[in-house]
Amino acid sequence: MRIDVILYGKLGKKVEGYDDTLGSLAKIELELEKELQIAQVMKRLDIREEEVSHIFLNREYSHPERVVEDGDRLALFPKDMALLYKWYFSKKR
Repeated sequence: MRIDVILYGKLGKKVEGYDDTLGSLAKIELELEKELQIAQVMKRLDIREEEVSHIFLNREYSHPERVVEDGDRLALFPKDMALLYKWYFSKKR
């Protein structure tokens, strides 16, 4: 199973092969042996929940308990790039 992960800001520096020519983001393709919760994917990438301000799965504001599936696109924003989405959207589980 494969998912695309986009890490914004300083979260991108946590992954091997970080390329600062992309600006403030890093894109990686992650192979998973099974479906996992977003929180489990973050743990695998050595990213703590308290480092993340916003999570988007397939462009939907999401909760860390949501499960990723083959072909999904996961985007994580660090605390220092906090967005205003929490006031307008509820997190999808």
